[in-house]
Amino acid sequence: MKNVETLLQDLLSEHDFLKTMQRKIVDNYDILAQNQLQNADNHAVVVQNQSIIIRNQEVIVNNQINIIKNQRQIVQNQVNLDVMLKTQAQLLNLVKKLSGEAETLDDTEAIIDQLRATSKENLRFEAFNNAGNL
Repeated sequence: MKNVETLLQDLLSEHDFLKTMQRKIVDNYDILAQNQLQNADNHAVVVQNQSIIIRNQEVIVNNQINIIKNQRQIVQNQVNLDVMLKTQAQLLNLVKKLSGEAETLDDTEAIIDQLRATSKENLRFEAFNNAGNL
């Protein structure tokens, strides 16, 4: 009889152990399910962030295109200004010749260069050199 009782006691102990293990397995499955839900939520956020990044990259590319267009326009403006300056120098030289002043085109350009240098010096003060004031 003692053997049967020992066996019964061992069976009950093993049964309790198996029940405990089954509870732990169910708890682990619950944790896995919660983790999978969290992973799905995180994946949705990652996809959303990636779409925002793509939109931002599109904006950056468009801005770079506009910067290049602006730089081209600046170069064109500089060329136009140079042509205008040379034309004005020639016109000024012709006006001086018509008024009887004998002056070479180089002399006229030198006078214009001097005027430009003087203007630059007059404009060199803190308000124009400080980007915060622009």
